[in-house]
Amino acid sequence: MAKRSNKTLVLSLIAEADVVAKEHETYHEQFVVSANDALYKILANMLQVCIDVDASGDADRVVKEMRSKLKSDFGIKTQANSRTSSIVVRYIVRSSRKTAHVYGRVIEVAMANNITPEQLPDFIRDRGGIEEIRLSVVSAEEKKAESDRWANARDALTGLLYKREPIGKVVLNNDVRLPYASDVAFSYLICNKNLMTGEIDVLGALYPSSDIETRALEQFSITSLVMQHNGTNKFYEMCKQFGLNQDMVHNWMKSNGFSDDVIAKDFTRTLIRSTKSINEQGE
Repeated sequence: MAKRSNKTLVLSLIAEADVVAKEHETYHEQFVVSANDALYKILANMLQVCIDVDASGDADRVVKEMRSKLKSDFGIKTQANSRTSSIVVRYIVRSSRKTAHVYGRVIEVAMANNITPEQLPDFIRDRGGIEEIRLSVVSAEEKKAESDRWANARDALTGLLYKREPIGKVVLNNDVRLPYASDVAFSYLICNKNLMTGEIDVLGALYPSSDIETRALEQFSITSLVMQHNGTNKFYEMCKQFGLNQDMVHNWMKSNGFSDDVIAKDFTRTLIRSTKSINEQGE
């Protein structure tokens, strides 16, 4: 009897859960889905206004008037260098800066993809919704910002290497001419240390490659940044992060003529300052 009673109880609870599941399904269809559909239609209308303003031939005057009304009527300040679409969306949304920002992202992506107002609702659904579109834009911007920072670090490092005292000089045979290319800053030699003489033998030369140079300068920069934290817990964390170890970093120091930590860290601080200066110029 106990087993039959337990089975009845289980079935009863399952049935109870099914009823609530049905209620939730109805709620989702009646309120969430319908609300999204209504919102997507409004966003399509926003997109149409943005397109109309761009096509008006007088977008600057429209934007100026919208900014003026936002400030005088609603106390909302906007930046003069904002995109036209951002001002239009802000003018329509008005009260919520965060909401306007999110909607503006959707409109911006739609316009970049030449999406028409009629296509916008399906475009949003296919992309996983408004939030997914916003996150994709943020992710793309973060990746670009990271790429820009590394590019600036490479530029800064190139400048520092040109200015520093050479760690050695190589004399090539008279008939050897190193290849050059306009998209790189350095030449690349394949060398080997002669254990008998202690001299560096140049065995070959690579044709200039921006890919090789990018990887080499980034690795140099990374090792330099890791060196900055030598003697701290962060040093070991960064070594693990970038696949380095203490011996590799110290050998890098010696091979680049840094006789001690102080000189190496001073070089890194200069590299960081130079990179920061380039970053600020690009903002």
